[in-house]
Amino acid sequence: MIHLDINCDLAEGFSRGRQFEDLGIMKWITSVNIACGMHAGDPHIICRTIEAALRHDVKIGAHPGYPDVQGFGRRSMNLSVNEVYELVLYQVAALSGMTRALGGELHHVKLHGALYNEAAERPELAEAVVQAVADIDEDLILYALSGSKLVEAGLEHGLQVAEEVFAERAYLPNGRLAPRELEGSVLISKEERMEQTRQLVLNQRVQTVDGQQIDLAADTLCVHHESSDVLQFLVELHRWAKQNEVIIEPIHAR
Repeated sequence: MIHLDINCDLAEGFSRGRQFEDLGIMKWITSVNIACGMHAGDPHIICRTIEAALRHDVKIGAHPGYPDVQGFGRRSMNLSVNEVYELVLYQVAALSGMTRALGGELHHVKLHGALYNEAAERPELAEAVVQAVADIDEDLILYALSGSKLVEAGLEHGLQVAEEVFAERAYLPNGRLAPRELEGSVLISKEERMEQTRQLVLNQRVQTVDGQQIDLAADTLCVHHESSDVLQFLVELHRWAKQNEVIIEPIHAR
């Protein structure tokens, strides 16, 4: 049997704006990555998202990113290794404390945007991130881009690592995500996303932007909420999983 966690990035709005967790997404995912207020989110939407996750028994993760609201955390920042350590430490500690205050426990950490991509490539940033996570709680699970430097750093440090793949992001031949400015970097049609998901989950492989096939471990699948048909996609994904004996469930802490 194949086991698959489905994660989604949420709480990326502000205050009383549109709440994606109210659209029914929580019903169809097994883990949620909650923005920590630096690239997006504020205390109010963070609290409401934690409460929604607890109601639906969805595993809660911290989703730290660069302090760049205007760029939605997708722009690179020239921070030192120590600054990255402190930035991740602060955000994960805040989300952990809020989750505990509301009656839950933090389950995992997944980086956001430019910090996610840079820690996947740069060993020194990966080490800083891993050290921050471990210093808060060595039992936290690290969600990291499949096959990346962050996976290596987490495993070397003894953390439990969940290798992450994406339903709607195109891949480069080296296994990294295609830059968003590249045409075709985001898969638009539901059929394309389902086909990529099938490849990743059943075969642990994916077709890259140049037509190659590469191997990728797939412990957790990210589904972004920005797609207009995200709910229809999630419903179809569950139906497909049942037909193919894929068990959708959260990553269990060891």
